[in-house]
Amino acid sequence: MMRRALLAVSLALGVIGLAAPAAADGHEVARIELTGVIDQVNAAYVEEALRVAGEDGSAAALIVIDSPGGELTSMDRIIKAILASDVPVIAWVAPEGARAGSAATFITLAADVAAMAPNTNIGAASVVGGGGEDLPETLGEKVTNDAVARIRSLAEQHGRNADWAEDAVREAASISAADAAAMDPPVADLVAGDLDALFAAIDEGERADGRAYDFNGEPLPQLAGASIRDLEMNPGQQFLHLLSDPNIAFLLFTIGFYGIIAELFHPNFFSGILGGIAIVVALIGSNALPLNVGGLLLVLGGIGLLALEALVASYGLLTVGGIVALVLGAFALWTGVEPGELALDISVSPWIIGIVVVVGVIYAWVLVKALMQMRRTGGLANRPVASLVGGTATAQTLIGPRGIAYAGGESWSARSRGMEIGAGTPLRVVGVEGLELIVEPAPAGDGEATEE
Repeated sequence: MMRRALLAVSLALGVIGLAAPAAADGHEVARIELTGVIDQVNAAYVEEALRVAGEDGSAAALIVIDSPGGELTSMDRIIKAILASDVPVIAWVAPEGARAGSAATFITLAADVAAMAPNTNIGAASVVGGGGEDLPETLGEKVTNDAVARIRSLAEQHGRNADWAEDAVREAASISAADAAAMDPPVADLVAGDLDALFAAIDEGERADGRAYDFNGEPLPQLAGASIRDLEMNPGQQFLHLLSDPNIAFLLFTIGFYGIIAELFHPNFFSGILGGIAIVVALIGSNALPLNVGGLLLVLGGIGLLALEALVASYGLLTVGGIVALVLGAFALWTGVEPGELALDISVSPWIIGIVVVVGVIYAWVLVKALMQMRRTGGLANRPVASLVGGTATAQTLIGPRGIAYAGGESWSARSRGMEIGAGTPLRVVGVEGLELIVEPAPAGDGEATEE
């Protein structure tokens, strides 16, 4: 049975290894949606999407931005991915009413083309603490100066308004799309209300002030008529990205805290498992725990809970908790994007996740069934120690007056009432004290508890 299981897993992995993402036709634009708070989840998503766009030969990557900003480390990861991209990157603040605030301002200015839809805005990029509070004076000055140097460099690299970019950091300056494109030099290269207008403007080859659009010193490819290939977050990333909301993270911390407290005062498995998982997931959502570390903790915890089911009667709660932890851990480790056409180009295959979960459920079911069978067939686990009183036993060692006796399918500490009893002598249990049996030689004709 074990050989068959290994063969099935190997076959599945072999099929997955043969699968490959569909290659782009060279006249395709990969669209990436950067929405909500910038955290480690969408940082991993943008990194992977840009990698896929480059490997598939897309003409360009379009990052559609609507974000209030977010965490600096995740912002740095996205900027590095843009600067290292194998294809031109177009940042477009859209749709109308969208914004590129704080960290999203840096990301927009890092792109080869920075575009905005009408009635959008960019800026307010001052550096603050994790809770929105001002930083201490010395620390705040150091971080602000570092951010100013970074944003000026990004703006100057593409001939954009570095002075305004500095004001966005130092003075929290913000600007509308129309004003951003009208400045000299501009903050945004162009204003476009839809994709056709965006691509048509880029295909003109230069922006209004005459600066050419280029990528690594070469003109950008013609984009008019290019098909759009959506590279979307996978379901696991979409779920984890929801946790970046501070309100949800706070609720998860609260649930985790009270769950563990309830487990300490009234052990029941459910509250402890729920509390532990909630805290790890909240740490991931609040960026306090890296995705790969959090995912590994959840996977190891899930395996541990499934293994513990073999030792503890939890009526399936440990199994359920283990499966939930495994799935959430897989979500954290699964960084692949979902293109319009299915492509199995991912770090952790969804097929492997499914196989692990199914095997875990089958394993737990077989294990629970075996444990229930053991309980039905009797043995110590099915009755209290006191039930051994009046039954028979066998001396395994010399009892004089203490030794070892075999009773009820187990070996026990035993004590006689002042007499020596030789090994192998049939005994009768006349009492118990704690976990020690009180024994005496069995009357002639009584059966004996033989050791199997």
